[in-house]
Amino acid sequence: MTLLHPREAEGARGLEALDAFFLPQLDDTELAALEWTTRRVGDVPLRGPVVTPALVEVLCERLLRAQAEELADRPVMDVLEALGRAVARWSDPDLPQRRAAEQLLPQITGYASDMVRRGLKEHLRTFRRDRLLRFLAQDFDNPLVLDGFQPDRAGGRSRAYGPRLTTQFFAGNVPGLPAWNLVCAFLVKSATLGKSAGAEPLFPALFAQTIAEEDPGLGRCLAIVHWPGGAEDVEQVAFAHADAVMATAGLRATEDLARRVPVGVPFVPYGHKVSFAVIGHEALALTRYAETARRVARDVSQYDQQGCLSPHAVFVERGGAVDPRTFTAALAAEMDHYERARPRARLGLEESAAVAAVRSRYELRSYDDPGVQVVTSSRSTAWTVVLEEHPERFEPSPLNRVVRVHPVDGLQDVVPLLLPLRRYLQTAGVACAPDRLDTWASLLGRCGVDRVCAVGQMPRPAAGWHHDGRGSLAALVRWTDVEGAAEVDVERYDPEWTRPSRPADAGGRR
Repeated sequence: MTLLHPREAEGARGLEALDAFFLPQLDDTELAALEWTTRRVGDVPLRGPVVTPALVEVLCERLLRAQAEELADRPVMDVLEALGRAVARWSDPDLPQRRAAEQLLPQITGYASDMVRRGLKEHLRTFRRDRLLRFLAQDFDNPLVLDGFQPDRAGGRSRAYGPRLTTQFFAGNVPGLPAWNLVCAFLVKSATLGKSAGAEPLFPALFAQTIAEEDPGLGRCLAIVHWPGGAEDVEQVAFAHADAVMATAGLRATEDLARRVPVGVPFVPYGHKVSFAVIGHEALALTRYAETARRVARDVSQYDQQGCLSPHAVFVERGGAVDPRTFTAALAAEMDHYERARPRARLGLEESAAVAAVRSRYELRSYDDPGVQVVTSSRSTAWTVVLEEHPERFEPSPLNRVVRVHPVDGLQDVVPLLLPLRRYLQTAGVACAPDRLDTWASLLGRCGVDRVCAVGQMPRPAAGWHHDGRGSLAALVRWTDVEGAAEVDVERYDPEWTRPSRPADAGGRR
């Protein structure tokens, strides 16, 4: 099927609708028999089937069949090579899927065109062939355990089996994120039934089409559709066939799913997380502080803080060549420069009200508290920087380029603020001297942080990182062990093995 084939759609203001689904399991006759719907996401009309329990039943049965035929016995390195080739195609600016993504995702999400273009390019680099090898190496000492039994440390042999079918719930807050989910499932030889996000359902269909064009066998193992959140009749069927469920979603959505996934079916949630930055005095030298501010501004502004990797707060160590107040002014200037180059997405009334409420609260406090300062974009809510010298707690941002700066005397002042949120912490961007990095990383790790990186790199994790503190691939597999003693014992049943005669006893009997 052709995802980019335009179709006239009723109710789409006379514009053509694009297919935002991927269903190679169905032939043209079966597709024609489905009920269809078109909805406008952002400025783009998108078309997809009405998803019913009966449709999911058919898709799951065919996905399981395809997995048995195309993936179960396929060498993992062969799968990796095919994925690497598919991702490499996105480096071609003339790839139809890339052109569609760069043209339409800004209209769907409201993000600046340049931000989407650069963001997709940087994100998809994570899945190049060489980096896919790191995915495997991160979680498996010997990736061949995905192909067959391999020697283990206990003296026997072990094999890892991925799910035959994984039901996946994709996130739509950051364009390109579903590529990570799809790659992880394929690397453990799992087929995927994917639910695309209502806020951005197009990219996973475009990415799936690229995989299928490069390797039709892998394409058979993918089905991507959208259904309304909380459709329990649909999800009950999907869960009944799945060997695992993976969800990248908000806290409430993952908690709801956790209650409904059947007992015995592994549930791998990637819920809402909070990140922050810590700036050491070394990064505030006269020759460095402007560049440090530029990197922090980029981390805050990328995709308007919608991703879990974006900082909500910046802890700035006193004792540098410039003080935290001067750094705050530099950060505000860089936020303004970023806004001019890549404007923030349009906000709805609720989001605008949340930003306005934070501004008002801190502006009122600043009248009586000299330790509070608010620096904002003029005549808009495009960005907000708040200096708060004595915070009572680490307060998450309302997002959309709102960041708090907290001066501290050292990392020991940060720890009490982090501990209440230890279950929700993810990335810490740091800027400090090399001899302090290990100490800082150890303290931050004890607080619950699962990733420490350089400021300026927060939205771009390394290939194979432990997402939410666990192995991305290891979380999906189950293990079968063959004990060494069993291998020795079964030798007695080898037809070529000759049983020794028992020695005769004193009476001459055997």
